[in-house]
Amino acid sequence: MNWTEAQSYCREHFTDLVTIYNSDINQLLVSIGPSINAWTWIGLYNDRYSWKWSMEGKLFYVGSKHEFLIWANGQPDCLNAKEYCVALQGQTQMNDRPCGDSYPFLCYNAKNTSYILVKESRSWSAAQSYCRTYHTDLTSIRSKEEKSNITLTLNGSGVQYVWIGLYMDPWAFWSDNTTSTFTNWEPSEPNNGNSVEYGGALKLMAGKWADGNCGVRVYFFCFTGEVQNANTVRSCHHVKH
Repeated sequence: MNWTEAQSYCREHFTDLVTIYNSDINQLLVSIGPSINAWTWIGLYNDRYSWKWSMEGKLFYVGSKHEFLIWANGQPDCLNAKEYCVALQGQTQMNDRPCGDSYPFLCYNAKNTSYILVKESRSWSAAQSYCRTYHTDLTSIRSKEEKSNITLTLNGSGVQYVWIGLYMDPWAFWSDNTTSTFTNWEPSEPNNGNSVEYGGALKLMAGKWADGNCGVRVYFFCFTGEVQNANTVRSCHHVKH
């Protein structure tokens, strides 16, 4: 089954696709699966639409649209599974970029409702730290009016890309909505091959993970019962295609 079909099957017949909390559970899945060089779906997935702003706070977003996004054509594409921070491209459109890239950045100062362009090139995290130290945070874009004000700030600056506060936490989501920080990726994974790989898969022989195209039909693991704690899954089931 593909990832979505596997999720539906597990939820109908068991509890959900399995969540892997630690190496013991990872090894358990390898041991109960068939001894073949195959991939199996697990509950991990990358929600490529779960973008959020660095400057969180309900009061700041009152009366505005928190989800005002102006993506460039074909964006976000999470190219090579490395683009999890967002820069304005050409002053008007959002483009996901590798967070370690160095660009100028745009701070927001809540005291006087102003936007400050810092032309010193920094990574997204370094830009965030600077803005939080000297102003309020990296800027959010909550409306067309704010977009217009930001465009005025950037006019004539000559910058191609400028960091803003939008970012995402990749591979932080499990089908059963629990949280696990354990990972066991293959050395070259996740890589979002062809920009279409958003489902987590376990390689049975190696016990390592990779991202896969959610439309591919492979084996999958379900679990039964509740996750009792961060170390125990009550029962696991391996299911064929």
